[in-house]
Amino acid sequence: MNSQTARHPSTLTDLASRRRWESGRGQASSDTAQEVQFSVLPFPQQPMLARSVTALPDGGELAGGAAYEPKFDGYRALIFVEPGWCRIQSRHGRDITSSFPDIAAAVVEHVPSGVVLDGELVVWGDDTSDFTELQQRLEQPVDLTADHVRPASFIAFDVLAGAGMDMRKSPFRVRRQALTILLDDAPAPLHVVPQTRDPDEARTWIVSYSEAHVGVDGVVAKGLATPYAPGERGWAKLPIRDTIECVVGAVVGTLRAPSRLLLGLPTADGTLRLVGGTHEMTLPQSRRLGGMLAAAEDTHPWSAGGLLDVVPGWTAGPAASILVSPTSVVEVAAGGSSADGGWLEPRELIRSRPEMLTTEIELLASDG
Repeated sequence: MNSQTARHPSTLTDLASRRRWESGRGQASSDTAQEVQFSVLPFPQQPMLARSVTALPDGGELAGGAAYEPKFDGYRALIFVEPGWCRIQSRHGRDITSSFPDIAAAVVEHVPSGVVLDGELVVWGDDTSDFTELQQRLEQPVDLTADHVRPASFIAFDVLAGAGMDMRKSPFRVRRQALTILLDDAPAPLHVVPQTRDPDEARTWIVSYSEAHVGVDGVVAKGLATPYAPGERGWAKLPIRDTIECVVGAVVGTLRAPSRLLLGLPTADGTLRLVGGTHEMTLPQSRRLGGMLAAAEDTHPWSAGGLLDVVPGWTAGPAASILVSPTSVVEVAAGGSSADGGWLEPRELIRSRPEMLTTEIELLASDG
């Protein structure tokens, strides 16, 4: 235990000594067992968020120094553990437990009741994460006996509650130590995210992860003295991929089988600015997007006539387009833009982002 952690021995000692944390849970006293039978945090909870940055902050820029963690390419999730069962919450409060029965079973077996974990759900493909398989788990019932179903993992990076205590006001270094105690002996599919306090090592991660394509999409910097602040962007994320999230405002083709997307970015006055469009989509991309889109209502920000006659970066002239409800988010490759913000050419669609809200794009844009 390092000197920073030793400043809070009572919290960690309490956590360790109350371990229904141990495999021999039946050895705990009846009073202790009763105390940790419930979560002090009800389902659901708002997760703490990260803001996008263009360079990793050094330790002196964050309260208490900095810790750095890889950001795995998956779905954010909170897990609430109760006696004999648990609930898995999506980033926006939806119960997605039924989509991850393998994770739920592992949590019930190895994590004591009363604990609330924060982390990333990942489905592994061949040497990397499979985001498409992850999305499919959320779209249809999961049959773990099917040969085509890939295994999921939960990569924990924070603990919000445990042993009858709300830990959100504890500094991150204390929560991290508690997390490693809690999951020290837990087998796959439960993991604790790797961490370093060396900014040079974190910068090497940026290079190595981007070259290796191992399912990491950024590095997150966290202040060691910071509390867990629900809904606030108190962490800093340096993305590995040069991409941008946009709102789908219209499509070329049909609503259920679009061929190209017309995309916008939210503005400070609450409108949606047309910035450009995508290249032709693949058939799987078209099918997936078609299942997400809904017909536009009369209040669509692009319903004014003539707005779509000129699409930035398109040289083929106006295309027959269909307005859609501006509620779906996609990720596209970054590229050049003109002085007014319009794209110089169509961009490649990377993937849909059904776990993101359009308001998150506005927040990310305001972070610079």
